[in-house]
Order: sequence, then C-alpha cells, then structure tokens
Amino acid sequence: MTTAEIREKFLRFFESKGHLRLPSFSVVPEDDPTLLFINAGMTPLKPYFMGKKPVFPGHEGEWYRVTTCQKSVRTGDIENVGRTNRHQTVFEMLGNFSFGDYFKKEAIEWAWEFLTSPEWLGLDPDRIYVTIYIDDDEAFSHWTRVGVPPERIHRFGADENFWPQNAPTQGPNGPCGPCSEIYYDRGPEFGSDTWADYYETRESNRFVEIWNLVFPQYNRKDGGVLEPLPKPNIDTGMGLSRVAMVLQGVTDFYETDEFRPLIDKVVELAGVSYEGPRSVAHRVIAEHARAVTFILSDGVHFSNTGRGYVVRRLLRRAVRFGYLLGLREPFLYRLAEVVAEVMGGVYPELRTNLESVQKQIRIEEEQFFRTLEAGIKRLDAMLSGLKPGHTLSGKDAFTLYDTYGFPLDLTIEIAGEHGIQVDTEGFERALEEQQERARAKAAFSRELFHRRSEALAALASDYGGTVFVGYESLEAQAQVKLMLVGEQAIEEAPKGTELQVALDRTPFYAEGGGQVGDTGVLEWEGGWARVLTTQKSPEGVYLHLARVEEGTLRAGTPVRALVDPRRRDTERNHTATHLLHAALRAVLGPHVQQRGSYVGPDRLRFDFSQFEPISPRDLARVEMLVNRWIQADFPVSYTYKPLEEARKEGAMALFGEKYGDVVRVVSVEGSIDGVSSKELCGGCHVRRTGEIGSLVIVGEEAVAAGVRRIEALTGTAATAFVRETLERVQALGRELGVPPEQLGERVRKLQDELKGRERELERLRLELARSQLGGSTGAALREAGGYRYLAVQLTGLEAGALRGVADELLEKHKADLVAVGSGQNLVIKVGKAALERGLDAGAVMRRLAEAAGGRGGGKGGLAQGGGFNLEKAFAALERALG
Repeated sequence: MTTAEIREKFLRFFESKGHLRLPSFSVVPEDDPTLLFINAGMTPLKPYFMGKKPVFPGHEGEWYRVTTCQKSVRTGDIENVGRTNRHQTVFEMLGNFSFGDYFKKEAIEWAWEFLTSPEWLGLDPDRIYVTIYIDDDEAFSHWTRVGVPPERIHRFGADENFWPQNAPTQGPNGPCGPCSEIYYDRGPEFGSDTWADYYETRESNRFVEIWNLVFPQYNRKDGGVLEPLPKPNIDTGMGLSRVAMVLQGVTDFYETDEFRPLIDKVVELAGVSYEGPRSVAHRVIAEHARAVTFILSDGVHFSNTGRGYVVRRLLRRAVRFGYLLGLREPFLYRLAEVVAEVMGGVYPELRTNLESVQKQIRIEEEQFFRTLEAGIKRLDAMLSGLKPGHTLSGKDAFTLYDTYGFPLDLTIEIAGEHGIQVDTEGFERALEEQQERARAKAAFSRELFHRRSEALAALASDYGGTVFVGYESLEAQAQVKLMLVGEQAIEEAPKGTELQVALDRTPFYAEGGGQVGDTGVLEWEGGWARVLTTQKSPEGVYLHLARVEEGTLRAGTPVRALVDPRRRDTERNHTATHLLHAALRAVLGPHVQQRGSYVGPDRLRFDFSQFEPISPRDLARVEMLVNRWIQADFPVSYTYKPLEEARKEGAMALFGEKYGDVVRVVSVEGSIDGVSSKELCGGCHVRRTGEIGSLVIVGEEAVAAGVRRIEALTGTAATAFVRETLERVQALGRELGVPPEQLGERVRKLQDELKGRERELERLRLELARSQLGGSTGAALREAGGYRYLAVQLTGLEAGALRGVADELLEKHKADLVAVGSGQNLVIKVGKAALERGLDAGAVMRRLAEAAGGRGGGKGGLAQGGGFNLEKAFAALERALG
C-alpha cells in the first residue's frame, strides 16, 4: 500500500465517522508566539480544545469532530537524523480530534477498526500491542473488549503514558490526560526481543509505535490537583511514515515510496551507492532536503534568528554531508524538485513555490560552500594538534564562527567524529562578550510603555480607550482627560512644558503598522500646544507628545485638535505601499511578504521577503503597475469584518502581526491585469488611487538575509525628484558635451580610458618595485613555526603594486608566506600548500597589528592593512608565525 493510499484511507475513514476533513495548516504557527513551528497535528487546533467555537472557513455550522494530515516540524534532535532510523525533522501526522464530543470508547473502537479491518489497513490483530496509563482501567476495558488480550497491554507511569509527560507531578497547569500508544510487531526478522522485554527496555526495533491516542480529561491545578474536565477531548497522532514502513515491509522510513526517490537522487548526484557507513550522508541529505523544501514553501526565509536559522542549520548540515560524499557545488536545490514531484499533489504549495524555493536554496548553498571550504580546512588544522579525549577551546570555536562564519553545531559534530569535545561554555562566553560590546541602548521614547503609569491604567479602566475619528476628519473637538510628565500625572502645564496629553477623542493617528504618528496642534481659549508625535498605550489610550507654546493647559480643558495637513501625504504613501506590495507579488511571485515598513509624509519604505536583487526590468514593471493603478483612479474602501471571513476573501495579513476577531480591510476597488489589492490594515488611506498622483521608486537594496527594501516617493515629492534628476542629467550632459541620450556611451568611453591609464600606472609601479629589488629579494628567506617566509620593505608603492610584488616573490622563491610593505602599507600573501596546513594571512595580519600598531584585515591567502611601523611589524613576524 502506498503512502498516498494510507493517507487517503485514514482521512476517508474518519470522514465516514462524521469528521470534517481539513487540509494541512502551514508549518508556521498562526497565533502562537511560543512555538517556532507546528510540531503536532493538534497544535493548530489548540483554540478549539480550549473552548473556541469550532467554525471553519468554507464549512457551514460547527464541527466538533475533525481529521487532518498535518505536516509538522520537530528539530530538538537534528544531530540524530540520519544516524538512527526513527528521527525526522519534518513528518506527516495523521489525526482525529474531538472537541468535547466523543471520548475513549469511540477513539479506541475506531482505531481498532481502521487498523484491522480488511476494508482499511487490514493489519494482523494478533500483532497489535498497546500501552496505557498505569491506572487507566477505562482504556484497559475498551481495549480488551475490542479483542486485545491483557498480556498484550502494558501499563506505564506518567513518564510514558501521560500528556504532557509527567504533568501530574511536574505540570504545566491546564488540560492534560492519559494516553494509549499502539504498537505493531514487525516480526522476528526485525529483532529477537519480546513484548515482555519491551516492558523492561522500552526500546525495540521490532515493536514499532504507530499511533498515540491522547485522552485530555483533566484540568491540572496548583499542587498537582487533577480536576475532571466537563467535556473531555480526543487528540490522536499517527506517524504516516511509520505506518507506511510497516505496511510496505521495509527496514525504515527511508525505504518507503515517498523517501526512496530522494535517496536515489542523492546516489545519482554524488555517484556513491547507498550502503555501508556512508549511507548516513544519503539519509541526512534526503531528510533535510525534504524539510527545507517544506519549510521554505510555507514562507520562511533563511536568516540568523528564529525559524530562518533553523532552516539554515538544516541546509548547512545537509551540504556538509554532501561535501563528505564528494559534492563540491550546489546540489540540494535539485532535490527540492523531487520533493515537489512526490508530494506536490497533497501539498500544492510545494509546486506553486518551487521556483522561488530552488532559488533560495541555491543562493544559500553557494554562500555556504565557500564558508565550508575555508572553515573545514581551518578546523582540521586546529584538530590536528589534539587527540581523542581532548577539548577544542571555546575561543577557537568562536574564531571559526566569527571569522569564517562556521556554525558551532558543525564544529561540534566534526570534532565529535575525531573523539574531541568542544568547550561550548567558552564559546558562549566569547559570543556574549562580543554581543555586549555591540549592544545598543534602548530608545527612551519607548520607556513609557514598558513601565505602565498608574494614572494611565486608571484612565483606561474608567473610560476605556480613546475614540479615534481621524479616518473621516483632520480635526475634532475633544476634552483633556489626562496629562503626564514621565509617569507623573499633572493638573496644569504652563508654557514650555513637554508632556503627554490624553484626549477623550482624537483625529491624530497613533504610530503603528509602519505609519508615523500624527503631528499638529491643540488649541484652547488662551493658548495652544504643538503635537510632536502620537503614540498609543497597550490599553488603547492615545498619547499626544506635545509642547505648550502659549498659555496654560489644564486637565479637563476642551480643545480643538488639528492634524498637520501633511497627513494627506502620509495617506498617499500608505495606500501606495499597499499597491507596491501587490505589484511585487504579481511581478516577483507569492513568496513576497511584508517584513516592515515606514510610512510618513516625506516618503515610504517597504521591506519584504526576497532572496536576490530585483532586476531593473522587474523594478520598472513594479513601478509601472502601481502607476497604472493610480491613473485608473479606483475607489479605496474599508470595511470591518470577522478575521476568518477576511482571510477567506483573500485579504493579505502581515506575517507575524496580531489581529483581533474583527479586522479592518482596506481594498482598492479595481484590478489591473487581474491583480488587486486587499489588506488587513488600521492605517490612514486616500479615498481614490488618483489622489496619490504618481509613484517613483528611488532605491532598492538588501537590509538582511532574505529581506530587501524599496524606497519610493509619491505626489509632489515624486514630481520634484523627477525634475531634479532630469536637471542633473542635463547638466552632466552639458559638462561632457553630449546630449542626455548619449551620456551612457560617453561615460563608457571615459571608463575605458581611465582603466587603460590605471593599467599603465600599475605597470610602472611594478617596474619601480622590481628596480628596488635589484634582481634579488632584498631580504633573506627565513623560517619560523615550520613555515618559510620572506619580508621585503620598498618605497613609493601602493597596495596594488605591493600585491603584484608579493605574487612574484611567492612564486619565485616558493615561500609559504611573503610580507611586502611600503610607507605604512603592508600586504601579506600565503602560498597554497601553507593554506592547506592552516596558515591564514588574516590571522598573521591581526597579530602584527597588535605588535606594530597598524590595522588591517583579510583571510585565507591574502591580507592587507595600513598605519604600520614596518620595522616593528617585520620584527614581530617570526613570533606571529611561531
């Protein structure tokens, strides 16, 4: 039976029992900041176990029975993947769930029916064994009633058969309950142990757990009190690959029909057969390629933190094992296509996002291969002086990480293969010292919201949040409810006082969603205050940071609140940001997701997920699409509706943003080439797209791994930018004596002339250097630390000529290292053989800088610097090599 057939039979079986079949949720949790990834079938359904009404988009009514095949990610034991036959990082979990509907009787009966009935899986009932919680007599009764003999039932304590594990004694508080695990005896060909042995060992290759039935029936309270839930639930999880392994009669899940194509592809790419100790590498690569493809297809991008770091770690581990198989160029991206071919029918996002996923993987592989080559050579040199049982210092491990970008986990793994440990505590100390030096101070303007004012909390409790009327108008009549200086409430604010003012209602937009806080004035009889910005407290109170310019402001005073008219420019930029987002997705692909923004009256900035620079052609297409929307003068509307309904209609939600049950949907009422814009947003917008005037993209750059930034102008700012740019171009044309359309050709000719003169100058400098050498080295060839080196001091030469001289000396004298200096400049070159032995030009340069007061950098075979006292530097060279 194929894996696909097992999956379909499971879902169809529980549909026949009144369950709603739902598609797999993304592996990225939607509203759970405590998790990096969905790690079980029940995880995305937690709200319904906690009492939320089980209503699902596209399905009428309430559904208290649900079944899914959920893709899940667990990365707590990555180092075991490939080394054992049980560990996976991405797996499929089949599950049936009851939200206070049926309980143990039905769960056990249906599990038995699905497993043993010839219509479904048809497993031999005499080879099915179960475990239960030590005092769960109810489960014992149901299992024996369906046909499991008592001797095939083991009772275990809370460390084995309770969820969460050990919850009665250790917590956490909340829903919990016993569980019952189902095992299948694969027969003596997989082991000689017995079911009785399993009671003692709890380890077996023969008796394989295939299904876990969890019975959340208690609410744990302080002191280990287990209070029965009024409506107990059912949460089950069946590992699809394990069941496939059993039904297909193979040794492990790597031999199943969904995994074997990946193993075969690794064999094809590496030219190494899948057998013996080296098969570990095949398994690691196959499993991690599958995991990386799944995770990236759900919108995650490579980075140095969070989910992005996890997927980067998986890719790097796979590439490192590929390196051991002899692969020296990107290969993992090719396996993504196999994953999409095998599983894209069930998970369509694998095929939809394949092109962008492959691009991301290839770029990441190319970067890491360079890191890997240099890091492995350096690590091998470090390990060569150690013996099994020794420890690699944390300082050395951190040097690999800091200088070469070599991950600590790979250092630990490679060192472990030599029987050498790594001082991870020393590594963490070195890392912490570096981070401490780099930490920036927290911004003072945010402290108000980190330290709650008692007066502010009282205001929110008595009156609720501020009423915002700024969508409709830029002015409003209001009353001062509270004035704060720092955290202290005040009654009067004379001229010159800077304070925060809370009003009962306001037209001022509070900073949020990328849009800046509004500025303007507050007027009252006898005075006025300038509003410098507006922010909002967690309780929904708008705070106007203001300075009293005339008169005295008193608590309770009626005021006229006037927003700076430049807010209209902010609205233009905000709506343009939505159009830009939609245009980027249309031109570049659905992988584009907003990662941050700035929307002010002067400009807009938009950060988004994208793993490579945007071509000028695509950037022009994006700009043109936005301007076509503007020229069409479409209406812009907003409505309030339930979150699920908005998502069903296709409204874009920002990645990682929190939303309430009811959301504001901003829509452009029209489409261009079938592309439309609809987003969840609480910001301020124009009434029609024509009000934007025009949009000009003025910059595009990378701001982080996998994140790029576009800066743009709209309206009069865009017009002014175009006019200024045109005037500069015309002035440059006049300066060079050509019309603007011929500027490109003229500049290319000038560049060619300049390059020719630079080459001639470089030749003359090299001749000058050779004349100074006078046919000899100018210094004796010496030896230190097992390396032969040469140090030469010349005059009147720059770094380029020094590099040329160093190359010639290195080749002519077959030295391991050459140091050539002129004035205060210094260049160090290292030969290939010395590089392979672990000599690093950058490390030598840093040691010389410490001794001679200069500064410089580099790595591998080349380093250069300036500000050196060359006599001191050359005198320290022997010590630096030793």
